[in-house]
Amino acid sequence: MRSPQMDETPSDAALVIRVLAGDDGAFTLLVKRYERLVWACTRAVTGNEADAADAAQEAFIRLYRNLEQFNPERPMKPYLAKIAVNSARNLLAARRRAAAFRDELVRIEQGRRQVGPDRGLLAKERRAGVREQIAALPPVLRQVCSLFYLAECSCREISRSLSMSETAVKVALHRARRRLAPALAQWRTNQ
Repeated sequence: MRSPQMDETPSDAALVIRVLAGDDGAFTLLVKRYERLVWACTRAVTGNEADAADAAQEAFIRLYRNLEQFNPERPMKPYLAKIAVNSARNLLAARRRAAAFRDELVRIEQGRRQVGPDRGLLAKERRAGVREQIAALPPVLRQVCSLFYLAECSCREISRSLSMSETAVKVALHRARRRLAPALAQWRTNQ
């Protein structure tokens, strides 16, 4: 006769309690249990495998970091599905912001709205001002910004080339955008 404990797989609540007690193997079991769900959610939102993989990884990171907030009396599946969908949406929003920022830099570089010689001179001066601000960024922000926007490297590629975590790369991009925002806003209003 088998013991009832041998036939039972641990519940989500039991795994959460084990993870919170320091059992990383229990988290691995949660990941294996829900990786298909998370993948399906992120793939449905992003529409491609590469972004879905990034968003799925971020979803599990968020779950792990915020596991203390999870109520073990509630089901894990809808909770994790919501995290996965939000991770995918956040990733797409960040990519849209990055693309808009990159487009803005391209417009500055090209000086598209030049009409007369005076206006062309003003646009050239503004572009030089933005370039100066990029050059004035701290070295890490300048490197990350250049690799992402000018060389069009992914966060993963940048993290490998600069020996930084992907999270550190994303933080650096956010900080660079924040520092450059006033210059870009001024450039837009003077067009």
